[in-house]
Amino acid sequence: MPASPASSAPPAKPADPKDQDSDYDTHRLEPAGFPLIGGDSDIGFEFGAVGTLTDFGNGTRPYVWNMDLLLAASVKSTTGKSPLTQQNYLWDIDIPGLNGGKLRVNPAVSYESTTNQAYFGLGNASTANLPAGFKGNAAQYFQYNEREARIRELTRIAWKPPWDIMVATTYRYDSPGIYGNSKLATDANNHVLHGTNPGSLAVLGLGLVYDTRDNEFFPHRGSYHQIGMRAVQGFPTSENTEYGAFAAMIAHYVPITSTTVFAFRGVVDAEFGHVPLLDLYTGGPFQTYEMIGGSAAVRGVPDGRYSGPLKVLGNAELRSLFIRFTLLKQKFRMGGNLLFDAGRLWSDYTFSNPKDGSGLGIKWGTGGGMYLVWGQAAVFRVEVAYSPDAKAENPGLPLGIYVEDGVMF
Repeated sequence: MPASPASSAPPAKPADPKDQDSDYDTHRLEPAGFPLIGGDSDIGFEFGAVGTLTDFGNGTRPYVWNMDLLLAASVKSTTGKSPLTQQNYLWDIDIPGLNGGKLRVNPAVSYESTTNQAYFGLGNASTANLPAGFKGNAAQYFQYNEREARIRELTRIAWKPPWDIMVATTYRYDSPGIYGNSKLATDANNHVLHGTNPGSLAVLGLGLVYDTRDNEFFPHRGSYHQIGMRAVQGFPTSENTEYGAFAAMIAHYVPITSTTVFAFRGVVDAEFGHVPLLDLYTGGPFQTYEMIGGSAAVRGVPDGRYSGPLKVLGNAELRSLFIRFTLLKQKFRMGGNLLFDAGRLWSDYTFSNPKDGSGLGIKWGTGGGMYLVWGQAAVFRVEVAYSPDAKAENPGLPLGIYVEDGVMF
């Protein structure tokens, strides 16, 4: 399933002033945009656009402010009609340099609706096979209608460089639509899950960021580590949806040549308590990322293919920007990447639940992509990744295709 572009990454440290591609002194506005065109047999035809506007000047790093806007949807013809199968809208603004450079704020508002969001049950060994003798809508058995509105604020406070404090506050309204005679309907009726009814969630995250990257937009050297705790309370409280979590993202960048970098990342997300449906296949210390499948985790594995409260994954990429050109007075760089991702999750902390299978149970994906850097701040990428698990949604073409803004980590 193609993924919509992810939200911008949590704010990072100023870029290296020696970077030849960076100019922080000349006052200017840099607009950039990229069309979204994709799709597959599952979601149909996907279209839309992602745009960014960045204000540079006065020596403020990495910019005075940056604003992103995403509009995306997909349509699929069904019985002569063309309903929207997916909608994704995002407005995001990032303002560093406040309070003498000691404060950075990053508010965002988003709405997502996915009529064919995947749910295959809990555990690392969940099956993609229909039950014996199943009678019903086979296409919707492993799907539900995910609808979510979200308001989020990231506040980064300078502490002891390269360490900063991060505070994340989020309000969510989730309204899952459960299809009759589906896997999710069965698990909801058996009280296996929390958060299957419409409701609100308040999220508070607190932690530390360690940042020595030489460049925020396309890091070439250094590290970017995020470690945090989050607490989630659902409303109405009668739904009994509340949990706590620990999460860490550890990333490092090693220069190979002047244009090529080896980037790798390790991620752990551990949730404790009554975890709602959506959070069982997402995670992150300060923002919400797909895990362990999807465009922000193990690429090639479909988003929602596996669900559980404990997730571990790793990513390795060889990235390069080796082409430079100017078009209509705009500066561009192009390149590509080779990628390998792997991960696993558990449905509980016994590490022996039959739902998680036996052995290593590693889920993996591999592939490559292309980068386009427009100006100084806008990075767009297109990636294709193969995984054996991709056949759960696309049996004839087991690939994940992603059109994104920014590097993945």
